[in-house]
Amino acid sequence: MKTTPLKSEKQQPPSATPYLLASLLFSGAACLVLELAGARLIAPFYGSSIYTWSATITVTMVALALGYAWGGRQADRQPYLVLFARLLTAAGLTVAAVPWLRAPVLRASLPLGVQAGAFASAAALLGPALTLLGALGPLAVRLTATGAADSGRKSGDAWAVSTAGSVLGAVLTGFVLIPHVPISKILLGTALLLLLLGAIGSWLAQRAIPLGQLAACAACLALALRTAPKPQIARSARESAYGRIVVLDTPSKRYLLVNGTSQSVMERPEGESDSQYVRAFEWSRALRPGARRALVIGLGAGLLPKALERRGLTADVFEIDPEIAATARRDFGYEPRGRVVIGDGRASFEAGLGPWDLAFLDAFGSESPPSQLFTAEAFARVRDSLSPGGVFAVNLVSAVAPPDDRPWKAVYRTLSASFPYVRAFVASDPSEGLANILLFASTSPLEAGPPAAPVRSSREVALMLSRELSPTPHDLAPVPILTDDYAPLDALMAATARRWRRLLQQAMPEVLLD
Repeated sequence: MKTTPLKSEKQQPPSATPYLLASLLFSGAACLVLELAGARLIAPFYGSSIYTWSATITVTMVALALGYAWGGRQADRQPYLVLFARLLTAAGLTVAAVPWLRAPVLRASLPLGVQAGAFASAAALLGPALTLLGALGPLAVRLTATGAADSGRKSGDAWAVSTAGSVLGAVLTGFVLIPHVPISKILLGTALLLLLLGAIGSWLAQRAIPLGQLAACAACLALALRTAPKPQIARSARESAYGRIVVLDTPSKRYLLVNGTSQSVMERPEGESDSQYVRAFEWSRALRPGARRALVIGLGAGLLPKALERRGLTADVFEIDPEIAATARRDFGYEPRGRVVIGDGRASFEAGLGPWDLAFLDAFGSESPPSQLFTAEAFARVRDSLSPGGVFAVNLVSAVAPPDDRPWKAVYRTLSASFPYVRAFVASDPSEGLANILLFASTSPLEAGPPAAPVRSSREVALMLSRELSPTPHDLAPVPILTDDYAPLDALMAATARRWRRLLQQAMPEVLLD
């Protein structure tokens, strides 16, 4: 049965089609802005683990699907340009509200735990706007199609334009906006764009100045241009391409946090690390007292390479995030004598800077270490870059006891595939069953006591040596050797990540919300 176009559909202004397609382009971009920026809003509180990204992606897909279904029904009932404009306006207002709702929503979701809390906060913050944006596509198809003869072509055009906008939004957000613009301003700018599109649509549909939408645009513009207040808790806070970097001062210590996870703790005013595991790394020097060159993969605040260079070594560093390197210099007094290579730890080996006598892997992305650095192939690359008998030391946060101790056991087994000598130790006092696990590997035997100096490090090393982990082949059998083809480190770390994130939320909730 042929449906006769409504009178209102026949009377769309000539400029309606270009306007509708342009709106779909920018609304498609807004969807990806919301997805990527939304994950960064949640990450400081729930981490940047697989849970946060899965929650954000799931909410995006579900909200858009609901929007498509609801928008299609509205297109049949009210195929009017003014409805399209009002949906854009409503979407703009909901996006504008996200920065102000973030803190109360995250606080309210805390009792739900890491997984459910990440999903609930993503649904509350992103769901309404994404549903409204999803509803635009079916309505635009109904408004641009003249009948069954061209409905397929008009539908294809609409989704193609919307998808092109999503590509634009993904590239612009990931490569330009997030590294250089605060998340709140990205969202307010997106809200302003949607409100402007809504105002234009209202003018085209009604030929009247849309005062309400223009007032909302002005308010968003004022908020977006306003100088953000300085953080009340943190010394500094900035966004990088890899996470939110916060430097926090207490009377005696300075903290470096990335996506809400403490990466480094420096004692003030001594300028040395407060972390037991960093001082326990000194055992590598006791193992190879003649060492002269070291490699550190993962700079953090620069406390480990700084300590190595104080002991007379030259320490080269591989660090993926240039903002971390700048923060280490600016806020933690890191003045490298060795070379600092900005890039992925695996790829940076191609610079050919070795060989090194000692190598340290101390890299984290929030709670989870980067899996590509923990595979048998990666460990073999480190082995080949060491001088004969060199020592490779790896830091990992893991549950110490079964059943959640699979992360350190998998890394132990993987190291054993590349190095004939491997030893593992608990290198910090366990908290809720979690501790820093240090693993040492070499092609030569690993036999030595604590270093003769400094005294403080000797105490830490002696304590570490008293807490050696000695897994049997039976203990290691259930865990895989991590490879480039199969490296389920995130899955192995899941229980650890949940426990670690819960400890952080309890210890410093206001810092994570700052």
